[in-house]
Amino acid sequence: MLDPQFIPDIPKLYHYKLERVLGQGGTGKVYLGIDTKKGEAVAVKLFHENFFRNYLHVRDLSKSVAKFKRYKHTNCVQIFDFIDGPEGRCMIMEYVDGPSLKWYILNYPWNLQERINICMQICQGMQYLHDKGCVHHDFKPANVLFTRTKVVKIADFSLYGSSFLLELMDRSVGEQITPMFVAPEFIRKEKVTAAGDQYSMGITFYMMFAERVPFPVDNLNTLYQCHLTVMPDHPSLINPKCPTALGDIIMKLLHKRPEKRFADCDELRIALSQIGRSRI
Repeated sequence: MLDPQFIPDIPKLYHYKLERVLGQGGTGKVYLGIDTKKGEAVAVKLFHENFFRNYLHVRDLSKSVAKFKRYKHTNCVQIFDFIDGPEGRCMIMEYVDGPSLKWYILNYPWNLQERINICMQICQGMQYLHDKGCVHHDFKPANVLFTRTKVVKIADFSLYGSSFLLELMDRSVGEQITPMFVAPEFIRKEKVTAAGDQYSMGITFYMMFAERVPFPVDNLNTLYQCHLTVMPDHPSLINPKCPTALGDIIMKLLHKRPEKRFADCDELRIALSQIGRSRI
């Protein structure tokens, strides 16, 4: 029997039969849906009514989704459609049948090479998005999904997929970007580029390999000050299972100035690929 928390509060949305709740957050609720026209499983994200502040936001997300529909990469969740109608505003996406990286970090046994492989897949997907001119702006473990065969899929890049779209959002956009993963340049109100995604990846990789958050504080202002001025302890000092060279890569990702991080995610992926290789 389905756990009550996963039972959909509505039976259908447009021509999608809703089977169960996959998750929910500050922007909306995601359901497993069945496309009754095609008989295929999809993920249906129904946005909260107050997510959009005015019609400009709706229009620009709709335009962005039209662009994202053309994006096809193994390590990115495919976007199929955006619907703006009487039953609500929703986005139709590829259904990914495995857990999130957030679940993986909390529950899966340590395996260094497997975790490095996950990071390299993330790099491949993120490089593809960056090459398309898309900055994620909200990369975090909950936005990384796995198929049952452990193929990594980056999700939710569509909400903040361009700097122009981010600039159109009002100040409440800061409430929708997770504070633990936000880049210092966002806090400084500077232009956030692909290097900002690298910082968020650095926080995520720190959690994967140090097995704790880099800034264990419970105050938002203190957390922001940490992002701006504090370098966390080296991951290999926190967790002896983390190789020093891997910790060095993570610390570079966490540099306060974006130009001091990696040139791009391909360079980062190559650096990760060297970890554990024989020097003979």
